[in-house]
Amino acid sequence: MIMTVNDTNVFLSSLNKLCNRFAYYGEGSITNISLLKLVYKYACYAQTYKTLQRLDSIVSHLQRTDSNIIMQVTALTGYADGVITPNSVLEGVDVTRPTVNGTTVTVTPETYTFANVEFLTDFTDVEGDLPNLITIKTLPANGTLAYNGVNITAPFTFIDGSLLIYTRNVDTAYGTSFTFSVTDANCQVPMESLPATITVTVEELVPDVVNESPVIGDRAQYAGNRTVTVFSVADFTTQTIAPYFDPEANDLDAIRIDEVSTANTGTFYYLGAPVIVGQVITNAEIASGAFYHEGPDSNSITTDAFEASVRDTGSMIWVQ
Repeated sequence: MIMTVNDTNVFLSSLNKLCNRFAYYGEGSITNISLLKLVYKYACYAQTYKTLQRLDSIVSHLQRTDSNIIMQVTALTGYADGVITPNSVLEGVDVTRPTVNGTTVTVTPETYTFANVEFLTDFTDVEGDLPNLITIKTLPANGTLAYNGVNITAPFTFIDGSLLIYTRNVDTAYGTSFTFSVTDANCQVPMESLPATITVTVEELVPDVVNESPVIGDRAQYAGNRTVTVFSVADFTTQTIAPYFDPEANDLDAIRIDEVSTANTGTFYYLGAPVIVGQVITNAEIASGAFYHEGPDSNSITTDAFEASVRDTGSMIWVQ
């Protein structure tokens, strides 16, 4: 405190040990500022309501004994359980609310996880204080907010915005909102911003559609001895009993040879070579004549057989 001749103008400041910076407490004449302002300075460090009551008694005594002291202590608000909260402000301490703007988030799946940055849009503090506490002031009309897995009620104060999750309550598209405030990190008199709004845009929830596999029946093919029978795509679709059917109307993608009977007297060929178990023959290859059967060189009646699985172009699931 700089002092000159009594009743001359002075200014009062101090190095705030908690914030590690100079704090300004006002100016005036020595007779009506020095002691009173020191009381206010000490009040900034008070942690309980009882301490503030004692300080208020000191101020009241000063006012009664010195008519030059005219400043009053305002009513304290915002304290609970005897602990002072950020809204507990004494008249005569020069503080300003920080400001913050709202934002819009879009919920595409069932939940949305917030980030700290979404609560700090355009955060500004005249004193240069950093943001500290975030308080949910009102809840959304639709959906729920949960912090660290537990549904919250308003008001609710927290620090880590990444632990806050919004959950939709219906599958249809809708919009809702909630309000929040941010308290600065001023260690003397923390100040809370006016409420800002986060708008929540919820898109329609489209359930995952599972592409189903096709169904197919057996096929009996008649051919002569010593002849070549070329298979067509129809032999594996419309000519089977029951016919090839896919719920999504996807085309046949390919067949897979699962077994070739050891009792066969003729031979099944793929691209000029006998087929083997596990051979995959595509729709296009069947259509081009790559899969065919050559009857035996005999005059007897015989049966050649093979087993195959098919898959459609949508699910790509093999079905026997």
